[in-house]
Amino acid sequence: MEFYGFVSNSHTACLIGPDGSVDWLAFPRFDSPAVFARLVGNSDNGYFRVYPEETATATQEYVEDTNILKTTWRSPSGTAVIHDYLTIGRPELRRLIRTEVPLIVEFRPRFRYGLIQAAPEAVKSGAIFRNPLERDALVFVINSKPHALVQNVSVSLNHGIWRLPAGRFELIAQYVADDEEHLIDAADAITQQMKDLADDIEAEPLNHALRQNVSFWRHRLEMLHPYSGPHKEAYHRSLLVLFGLTYQTNGAIIAAPTTSLPETFGESRQWDYRFAWVRDGSYAAEALLEAGDHIGARRFLDFLLNCIDLQGKPFAAPFFHVDGTLIRGEHSLEWLPGYKESIPVREGNAATRQMQLDIEGDFLWTVWRYYELTQDREFLRFYWHRIRVLVQWVESNHHLKDASLWEFRDQDNYYTHSQLMCWVALTYGAFMAEALDARNIAERWRKSAEHIHHLINTDGYNQTLGSYTQSFKGEAVDAALLLMPLYGFCQADDPRFLGTLTQIEKQLVTGHWVYRYATDMLGTAAHPFVLATFWLARVYIRLGRIHEAKKLMEALLSYRTNLGLLGEHADETSGMPHGNFPQGFSHIGVVMTLLELARAQMPKKP
Repeated sequence: MEFYGFVSNSHTACLIGPDGSVDWLAFPRFDSPAVFARLVGNSDNGYFRVYPEETATATQEYVEDTNILKTTWRSPSGTAVIHDYLTIGRPELRRLIRTEVPLIVEFRPRFRYGLIQAAPEAVKSGAIFRNPLERDALVFVINSKPHALVQNVSVSLNHGIWRLPAGRFELIAQYVADDEEHLIDAADAITQQMKDLADDIEAEPLNHALRQNVSFWRHRLEMLHPYSGPHKEAYHRSLLVLFGLTYQTNGAIIAAPTTSLPETFGESRQWDYRFAWVRDGSYAAEALLEAGDHIGARRFLDFLLNCIDLQGKPFAAPFFHVDGTLIRGEHSLEWLPGYKESIPVREGNAATRQMQLDIEGDFLWTVWRYYELTQDREFLRFYWHRIRVLVQWVESNHHLKDASLWEFRDQDNYYTHSQLMCWVALTYGAFMAEALDARNIAERWRKSAEHIHHLINTDGYNQTLGSYTQSFKGEAVDAALLLMPLYGFCQADDPRFLGTLTQIEKQLVTGHWVYRYATDMLGTAAHPFVLATFWLARVYIRLGRIHEAKKLMEALLSYRTNLGLLGEHADETSGMPHGNFPQGFSHIGVVMTLLELARAQMPKKP
């Protein structure tokens, strides 16, 4: 199944289609306005495409163990190979080209999500595309080896079209937010850099800058624990997605690099996911921890611990901009027709105003796991005041209704999963208190946790169904109930949980897919929730149902795109990704499940 490729420099990301077109790119960071927005619009909203003049077919693959995309065009006259990468440390996209056939370059940026027409001006070897309403621009430069090849490049600047002869080229698009003098300087500097490139642009498949980028991603993987379990390629690809969703400046981890890719085509289930969710990031940090990336996980914990509000709800919102500031609601980008005519296209996210009680527990569980795996007592001592504020807030407020992890709008209730995570916050908060010899506090929190445990076993359990339920005194189940044994609330073979599993299998499982729930405020859930299927596989592993877990994993991995990527949801039949893409949640599920499966299949020690 061909779909978009994901390219990142851990500051921003772009999506590149099977036709070699960059259809989504926000500069200078993940949550900035896009300069190429054709993904959720049309050709008038900005894109950057490179393709042969004559009819050709394209195949795509990643450079092994990187977030660098390689597109190979084949035509009767020859081949063209394009390596796409975002430069580490700069707001810059580079496209390294080796071609035996003439190519067409269409470079058509549009500022403010495709709303503002760029004003082009020719410069040496390229052009400056200014935002006429702001003080930012894209500097576009073409380098060649030998440099004289540039003289054979023809251009139609007003249409954003260049024609390249056969040869070696590098196309550089750099975002600049400054005054006009700096723009000219930037164009000259890029041109000079390219003149100074080593001769290996001609002799080698990868030039020096690209080799540095390759080294960056492979170094991240080399820092992890060695992995010898099943599906190693899928494991590495999923970790690379998580690395690519990490904001390098401070360790924040975003949910997905896109906005408004719909759950259901032609409807209104689409949201902006380019933010650092407490929940999603905590899940991701746990996956990094389990994989051996203790530094990456700790950087995320540092980021969120420094977002805590000591005066009110510790996490003032369920998610933050990548710089730790609050999102101020959401609004529609009315000029965009949407992906497959799915409107509205949204910027921001109104769920920022929701009460979500689970997120403190999501986070504190990962803090505990970090301490448990590293024994980093200084970290715990340094942040103890903030950790204590988090747990005390849960202790005082777990009785409130909330929107649940599913972010139901106008459906606040007593959700079982939210109460479970309050239990997690208090239980593992008590463990951390004990680790710092705060035994009186630990005992108090443990008693509060026991109270919540009792509530869940009474109000959150339906005797008639023989199952825990989505909400207190309810009848419906949801996939979040699968997390109960994963957080240690009960054993996977506890009779009450087994009854819950039976109801989930009966109501929410279709083939090898799991739906997160049956209905919500917008109606029937249309597509399976990919992460929930991984949760089910992990439950099966803990029950010793290894064969069933492996079947689920193999089926899910077979539905990845041709580039090994997963969306938030999937079409039940084709596996076509739905929702924002690639989705961190789903790749977290790959990592956690494969690690658990590998451990379960290790030979038992005598």
